[in-house]
Amino acid sequence: MLLIAKGAEAEIYLVDWFGIRAVLKWRKPKTYRDQTLDYLIRRRRTINEVRNMYIAYTAGVRVPSVYFFDPEKASIVMEYIEGENLRDLLNRGRFDVLLRAGAYVGKMHKAGLIHGDLAPTNIIQSGGELYFIDFGLGEARAGWSRKTAVLMARDVNVLLRTLDLYGDRAEELRQLFWNGYRDEMGPRASVVEKEVARIRASGRYVERR
Repeated sequence: MLLIAKGAEAEIYLVDWFGIRAVLKWRKPKTYRDQTLDYLIRRRRTINEVRNMYIAYTAGVRVPSVYFFDPEKASIVMEYIEGENLRDLLNRGRFDVLLRAGAYVGKMHKAGLIHGDLAPTNIIQSGGELYFIDFGLGEARAGWSRKTAVLMARDVNVLLRTLDLYGDRAEELRQLFWNGYRDEMGPRASVVEKEVARIRASGRYVERR
């Protein structure tokens, strides 16, 4: 078992799962929290993550296969996705991938699923296909509302902030993403876009101050 990532919420290990290379995600107990509360939080988040992955999968988004999960131990064993993440792809000029990324985010949002952390490192190309990983901060929403649109806009803005780093090409890259997103999300995409514009305008105002 090899530790490959350590975050604020969980530790990620590369493991052998009956002869298959797999990933073990373990939500480590937090000693600063009440023991019972900590158990309930880690249990709920583990179940929620697996549920979110299932929703994404049924919506047509590629996610790691879940081999086993144990809510009591707050652990998930899942498929190891080997490939290049979105950041690496963009750094070597593979901007076309943003069209597909936008389409997949649109599929999730159309199904009412907010990913929760659309960082480029959570989008991986493997075997020519895009996979989305790390749904631990995700949320499934029933129905459509202004609040849902705001949450979706925050979801999208995480990725768009990465694209801001590409200078003169940033607007072109954002449009590639939006083109894919609109194709899947339909008319509601314009509502999300307006909320994204509101968030970004607010952010620029704060930065100026």
